[in-house]
Amino acid sequence: MSFSKLNISGAKADIFSWVSHALSTDEHNMLRNVSRLPCLYKHVALMPDAHLGIGSMVGSVIATKDAVIPATVGVDIGCFSGNTLVPTLDGNSYSLRELAENDKEIVVYACTESGKVVAAKATAKKTRANAKLVKVFLDNGAEICCTPDHKFMLRDGSFLKAEKLKAGESLMPLYRETDKDGYVLVQQNYSGRMQRAHWIVARSSLLGEVPRFKNDKTVIHHKNFDEADNRPENLEFMSASAHSAYHRSLIERNEHWQSPQFERNRIDALYAKAQTADGHSYFAERGTKNILKYMEENPEHFKMSVAKNGERGKKFLVDYNQSEKGRAKSKEIANRFYDCETCGEQVKSGIGLHNHRLYSHGYNHKVVSVELIEERENVYCLTVSEHHNFALEAGVFVHNCGMMAVKTPFTSWILEGKMKDLRHQIERTIPVGFNEHKEAVDESLAWDGWKSFDKLHKGVQHRKAKAMKQLGTLGGGNHFLEVCLDTEDNVWLMLHSGSRNIGNEIASRHIETAKKLHKLSELPDPNLAYFIQGTVEFKNYWRDLEWAQSFAFKNREIMMKRLLRQFNRMFNDGNDFTPEVAVNCHHNYVTLEHHYGEDVYITRKGAINAEVGNHGIIPGSMGAKSFIIKGLGAPESFNSCSHGAGRKMSRTAAKKAFSREDLERQTAGVECRKDAGVIDEIPSAYKDIDEVMRNQRDLVEVVAELKQVVCVKG
Repeated sequence: MSFSKLNISGAKADIFSWVSHALSTDEHNMLRNVSRLPCLYKHVALMPDAHLGIGSMVGSVIATKDAVIPATVGVDIGCFSGNTLVPTLDGNSYSLRELAENDKEIVVYACTESGKVVAAKATAKKTRANAKLVKVFLDNGAEICCTPDHKFMLRDGSFLKAEKLKAGESLMPLYRETDKDGYVLVQQNYSGRMQRAHWIVARSSLLGEVPRFKNDKTVIHHKNFDEADNRPENLEFMSASAHSAYHRSLIERNEHWQSPQFERNRIDALYAKAQTADGHSYFAERGTKNILKYMEENPEHFKMSVAKNGERGKKFLVDYNQSEKGRAKSKEIANRFYDCETCGEQVKSGIGLHNHRLYSHGYNHKVVSVELIEERENVYCLTVSEHHNFALEAGVFVHNCGMMAVKTPFTSWILEGKMKDLRHQIERTIPVGFNEHKEAVDESLAWDGWKSFDKLHKGVQHRKAKAMKQLGTLGGGNHFLEVCLDTEDNVWLMLHSGSRNIGNEIASRHIETAKKLHKLSELPDPNLAYFIQGTVEFKNYWRDLEWAQSFAFKNREIMMKRLLRQFNRMFNDGNDFTPEVAVNCHHNYVTLEHHYGEDVYITRKGAINAEVGNHGIIPGSMGAKSFIIKGLGAPESFNSCSHGAGRKMSRTAAKKAFSREDLERQTAGVECRKDAGVIDEIPSAYKDIDEVMRNQRDLVEVVAELKQVVCVKG
C-alpha cells in the first residue's frame, strides 16, 4: 500500500496516511488540531499503527519549523561524516560511507572500560541526513568530523559528547604498529604492552575455544599468508609442530626454503623472537624442560658440566662490567633517546619514555580543540552490539548507536525444557512494572549522566534516588523483554523500554511550562503547546530531553547486558558470544533533520527512523510476530515507519472485553505471564501486525521475521 491523502474538514495542512481502516471522529479531530499549528512544516504523516494519544496520535510523524511540542515527544535517542575512516581487522581502513553501502558485517577494534582492546563484529549504517557537524582536533594531527552529540571514550573508560570535550581532555587511544615479520601489534591500554592482533581476535572469542596441544604450543595460522589480515575466517589454530610441518610442506611455494640463506634467516628469526617477552618465556619454558630431561637421564655428566660454573661466570661478568667496553655500553643504554609516538618528542632512556607517556599523555591522545563547522553532511555510524564502541583511524574510541535486538549464534533446541526457568531468571535479574532495584546497581552508580542531574528542571531533583534505582529496570505497559525465533530457527533477544518515571516527570513539567506560555485560545489543543527555538524555555527543554534520552539509552544497555549474562549462564557455560546481528531502534523522540531542502524538527511519536538502509525493529503484541526491517527512505513519511502494531482498543476496554482464558488461548506457546495483571496487553487489543506491515511495504523492507517464545512484561 502507498499512502493516501486524508480529507479532513477544517484541516489546514495535508495529512498523508498509511492507515487502511477508517478513523474515528476523535482521531479526525486530533489530526485537524495538529494541522492547524503555526509551526507545522509541510504535512503530517500517519503510520499504519496509528491510534489516539495525548495531543497528537501515536504513530504520527510531525515536522515543525523552529519549534518543538513537548507533549508529542517521548524520550528516547550521533555520528560521523561519511569519509571518516575505521580500521578493520583485515589490515585495511574503510570509510563509514563505504562500509554502509557494502552492508556487510565487519570486525573492528573496540575497548572495555578497563582499557582492554578487543575485536568485535559490527555493521555500518547511515543515521542522519544533512546533519550539523563539529570538528574535533587531536594532538596527533587527526581531525574528526561528527555530530555534536556523538560520544568519545575518555581515558578512564567513560564517555563524553563531542561538543563538551575540552582542550587537554584525555581520550582512550588505539596504538598499532607492524613488527618485522608483518604482524600487527596493538597496545593494551590497561598494561601498556603490545599484543599481536590475531591473538586479540582469539581472546575475543571470535575463533571459538582456544585449543591446547599436549606437549606443544598453540599458534595461529594465517590461511592466506598475509600476517596483517586478521579476519576470523583467515585465522586457524594449529600446534606449533603442525604449523612448522605445514610450512615445510610448501617448499614449492618458495624455492629458498631449506637453503643456507633460509637457515640463516630462521636462526635470526629465532634469535629475534628470544628477545621478546613472549619469546623469552617460550624458550625459557622449552629450555627448562630440556635441561630437566638431560639432568634426569645424564646425572653424572651434568654434575661435571656445571662444576665451578659460578666461579667462571662471575669472573667474566665482573671483568666485562669493569672494562672500558662494558662501562661504555651501560652509559650508551642509559643515554639512548627514543621518539614518543604521540607528540614526536625525543626522550632519554626507555624508562624515561615510559614515564613521558604516562605523565605527559596518560597513554592516550588529547583533544586540542572542538569547533562548530558550517558544512552539513549525511552521517554514519557502526553498531557494535557487545561493547558499544569502536576505534577510528584517528586512533581514538567512540560510542556506537546502541542495541535493542540481538541475533544469537544458537538455534531453538537449546531452549527445550528451559523457557520457564529462563523467564524467571530474567524477572529476578531485571525488575519490571513498578518495581525497582533495592539499591542502585553498579552500572547505575558508574553512569556519567548523574553529574548533570542537578542542572535539570528544578522540580525533579528530589527524584534522583528513585531514578538511580530505576536505571536498569523494565517498567510496565507495552515494554518487554523477549526471546524470539526467526523463520530459520535462530534465537534472538529483544527488549523495549524507555526513561522510566524520571522521563515522565521531566516531560510533565515542561508540558506545563509550555502551556503557560500560550493563551489557551491560541491553540487548538493545550497539549499542542510548543517552545520556540532560541528561547530560554526551548534551551532548557532540549537540555533535559537529551538527558532523558541518554537515561533511556543507558537503561536499555544495562538491561541487555543483564539479559545476555543470564542467557549465557544458562546456555553458554557463562561464556560471552559475539552477536551475529544487532539492531538499535529509537521511537518517541525528536531530532533535527533536513527534509525538502530545509532543517526541521522531526517528532516521531510511536514511529521510528526508516531512512534508506537504516535498520529498525517493529514488534507485534505478546502473542504475535515482530520484524527486523531496513528503511526505504520515503520522503512523504519523513523517512519514517511504524514502531509496532499499535493498539486498536484502550487498556480499560481490553480489561473489560477479555478474560484470563482469552489471554491463555491467545498466548499459547509463549512462556509469559497469563494473569489478570496483563490482560490489557492481550494480542486482540492490538492491530494485526501482518496488515500493518502490508500497509507500509513502500516504507520498509523486511530483513527477519520473528516469533517470541519467552516474553517478560511488567
